[in-house]
Amino acid sequence: MTRIHATGTLSLILALWLSFPALGQPDPEAPLAVDPAITTGRLPNGLRYYIRENAKPENRASFRLVIDAGSLMESESQRGLAHFLEHMAFNGTTNFEKLELVNFLERVGMRFGSHLNAYTSFEETVYMLEIPMDDEEILDTAFRILRDWTSGIRFDPEEIDRERGVVIEEWRSRRGAQGRIMDKQLPVIFHGSRYAERLPIGDLDIIRTAPREEFLDFYRKWYRPDLMAVIAVGEFEKERIERRITETFSDLENPPDGPERREWPVPDHSETLFSIETDPELQGSVVQIAYKRPPAPQGTAGAYRDSIVERLYTGMLNRRLDERLQEADPPYLYAAMVKAPLVRVKDMVLQVAQVKDGAFAEGLRALLLEARRVREHGFTPSELARLKADFLRSMEAAHAEKDKTESGIYAAEYTRNFLQNEPIPGIDRELELHRAFLPGISLEEVDRVASGWITPGNRIILYSAPEREGSDPPDRETILTLMREVDAMDVAPYDDGEVDAPLVSRTPVAGTIVSRKEHPGIGTSEWRLSNGSRILLKPTDFRNDQVLLSASSPGGHSLVSDADFPTASMAANLVAAGGLGDFDRIQLQKKLTGRIAGASPSIGERSEGIGGSASPRDLEVLLQLVHLHFTSPRADEAAFRSLMTQMRVMVANRLNNPQVVFADAISKTLYRDHPRHQPVDPAFLDRLDLDRAMEIYRSRFSDASDFTFIIVGNFDPGALEPLAETWLASLPGKGRQEQARDIGDRRAPGRQEVEVVRGLEPRSSVRLTLHGEAPWSTEERFLLLSAIDVLRIRLREELREEKSGVYGVSVQGGLDRWPVGQFATTISFGCDPEMVETLIESAMEMIAELRREGPSQDTFDKVRKTLLRDHERGMRENGYWLSNLSYAVENDLPPERILDFPGRVEALTRERIRQAALRYLGGENLLVATLLPEEKE
Repeated sequence: MTRIHATGTLSLILALWLSFPALGQPDPEAPLAVDPAITTGRLPNGLRYYIRENAKPENRASFRLVIDAGSLMESESQRGLAHFLEHMAFNGTTNFEKLELVNFLERVGMRFGSHLNAYTSFEETVYMLEIPMDDEEILDTAFRILRDWTSGIRFDPEEIDRERGVVIEEWRSRRGAQGRIMDKQLPVIFHGSRYAERLPIGDLDIIRTAPREEFLDFYRKWYRPDLMAVIAVGEFEKERIERRITETFSDLENPPDGPERREWPVPDHSETLFSIETDPELQGSVVQIAYKRPPAPQGTAGAYRDSIVERLYTGMLNRRLDERLQEADPPYLYAAMVKAPLVRVKDMVLQVAQVKDGAFAEGLRALLLEARRVREHGFTPSELARLKADFLRSMEAAHAEKDKTESGIYAAEYTRNFLQNEPIPGIDRELELHRAFLPGISLEEVDRVASGWITPGNRIILYSAPEREGSDPPDRETILTLMREVDAMDVAPYDDGEVDAPLVSRTPVAGTIVSRKEHPGIGTSEWRLSNGSRILLKPTDFRNDQVLLSASSPGGHSLVSDADFPTASMAANLVAAGGLGDFDRIQLQKKLTGRIAGASPSIGERSEGIGGSASPRDLEVLLQLVHLHFTSPRADEAAFRSLMTQMRVMVANRLNNPQVVFADAISKTLYRDHPRHQPVDPAFLDRLDLDRAMEIYRSRFSDASDFTFIIVGNFDPGALEPLAETWLASLPGKGRQEQARDIGDRRAPGRQEVEVVRGLEPRSSVRLTLHGEAPWSTEERFLLLSAIDVLRIRLREELREEKSGVYGVSVQGGLDRWPVGQFATTISFGCDPEMVETLIESAMEMIAELRREGPSQDTFDKVRKTLLRDHERGMRENGYWLSNLSYAVENDLPPERILDFPGRVEALTRERIRQAALRYLGGENLLVATLLPEEKE
């Protein structure tokens, strides 16, 4: 077999382009036709629909009800009600009492938030619903839900009053330093426009007091069929769904006095607008230069070509900006140029950089200088060739997955078509257009892109930084003067710096596969290699263009001393930043042009490993990267210094964030100041050492004999054999047998309380952790996780729906095996400071109720059904298999255990869950942590 190694030289790339068959250029004025796989139509009342048959995920269908109306349509007395109305759609309709809609979805195994959700923006409101397709009654109910959303929301006054608190908590959840900065920036960005006055979250006074009549007024005016679309994508017969849509929505009527759906402009301005802000809770300094522009034309082949040219420009410029992060003292922490829609009536080009505190001028100068370098000298042929190759390869990968694309992705695309007229020609046509256009796009036309973007008119400069005594932000004239200086500077041409060498300098002496074992029940194989390592293989057809890899061995940084812990915990990042073999990180990216393959190492507490993924045709490249991570890690002093510079800036302001202070206090109390549970602060960074990091890294990856490699995806095991023998079996194998060490970081027993007073917003955070030690088993772990699922539903019902005290509540936990059996469940939520004690009491009562009575039959049935639905879907996903096989390896379990899951669910009972709650949710060891805002003077 002839193997193609990842040489990736410029000459090869150019040769490929020159040999590419010449395609006829599409007529630039030709409109892009709608993908023939989509059925579209319009009912006599104006309602539009999009239907597509799609089998991924299997046995599922995604529906959208799209309303072409959002907060812009609100009257002065309705500000916030477009979004509030969306909440009411889940709180009582013609066919569903309060919560019955959510209850129905949960009873058929779907999750609120994941499979049932909605959003409201300036210009639209979108409802999203995913259902299983194995029961006609479920489909009937789904259409009743969609119909009720169009015209059957009840707006019960009692439910409106109850939901006011939830909407306010949603507002509260978004408050903080960034929220305050956005409050000041958005009126500048939307200068002179209605957008500045109609933020979707609205006005709190209106949210608290708006009468039912205002909801009804908005609903009757704007929820009407001529502003609606129904989108259906899934595993069904499209003719059947089209009939359902016609039967369900044809009798909807438009109001005789319905107002015109108009667009509101974002006015142009000749002067540069500024927003220069500081805030004591910000963690970093950011400068942005925004240029507002008319929306880019869409819908023709020529417009599509223009979009490719623009993406080539931003792609090459952003790669240059990224390269500067490799400098020992980089001028910024992050920088990019992006072009995207701001709102429907305006696009925005944005130059953005996160800059070092006190080094605003250095960061902004470097950001602007790279754009200036392009204007002065243009891009290089090698840069353009590489990005063209990557663009084409990306489109080919998407095309390969066209029959495995998730229904939700298609539904989102058709939503944008309805709302924004985004073309939907289909991936077949898009690949054709890329193949036709890319070879003919010249450097000259890409170089010209920014000349139409970067202009003095419609320019906005946004600066935000931590508020610090004795450090004033730059003023307007300082910024403009710096920009003028950059415009007048002479800049040197860009040096591409490509390394013309093979990815692997020398092919290793191959090892062998010494034994094989089949697991026919689950379609996996197990190979033992001559160096002692083993491979678990799971070929699948779940995705056409995906192979996943995970490798791990026991040990991790538990084996190093406490003094070495900081360096060990960061060793994989510090070493990986230097690149691999003969290539630094930037050169490695260039070397992988046209390839879809990547791998990264990690060193955790109890294990070290490598994770990666690839297209099947680049599987060998993935294995080469894995081989290099073992054999040719690369310490790079400049990359290390760069990374240290970035980390020091990030940690310098970490304590500005109240949530960070809160998390530090919890960790300090829960782990009693254990040396391995210290914050990543300047003292932590002072202990990092590159040479020691390389020593630790090499010690963890110097012996592959105790590694297990797991490969899942679309590959042929026969074709993989010689690749595995060459790149994996050749790794050094010394026969070591290691186990992770117990570092003794037990959680503090008994009841612990943490109270942190920090923060400027009227917002509190609560965290409750119940924990302890107990014997581990897969069954006990499953029972605890099931009890957590029950608790998650009950806490949402009680804290959100009944108390109206939270927007969301998180419940996470589990039972771990190592170093000793130990369990933990953590409940987290944000709320009004006045509600903290009440909500904590309610949460503890829900735990006590579960311990006394177990779950109700209804909640129990929901949990069981959801577990089965999740498993059903997961069994057709590579990531689910990789996760389960990794868990089996970590805990020395048979890989066939994945088949036992439905049986474990069927054996689940309400009493078994209650007993698990008694064992694991008793509260003998309980941390109660609260974050309260500072008193305002």
